[in-house]
Amino acid sequence: MFPYKFSTKFYLGILFIATSLILGKITTIIFIWNFNDPSLRWISLMIYVLSWPLLIIGIIWVGTEYASTVRKYISYQFYHDKVKDRTQKAFYKTKEMSNIMQQKVKNKIETIKKTKFHKK
Repeated sequence: MFPYKFSTKFYLGILFIATSLILGKITTIIFIWNFNDPSLRWISLMIYVLSWPLLIIGIIWVGTEYASTVRKYISYQFYHDKVKDRTQKAFYKTKEMSNIMQQKVKNKIETIKKTKFHKK
């Protein structure tokens, strides 16, 4: 299972980064191959320049979201809350199992008493 929960802004940022890098590589290849055609050269240059804001926005969105998640997971309060929560769960589970075992032992003792009394 995936332990981290990110917002849609994070995933959209990753999409922006990937789109920007793909557009950048494609337009660079078109720019180099069609260097003699001025219209394709300028179009590819404009698309390349317009892909940079996508990259910057994506990096900011992903970076801030990831940084806040990392800060949360390395903070003392997070671990304190997790330890407290898990300790309480273990306590109640142990208590529940103890009650179940206690009931089983009582039932077993009662059946033993009944069989002993009936045999005499």
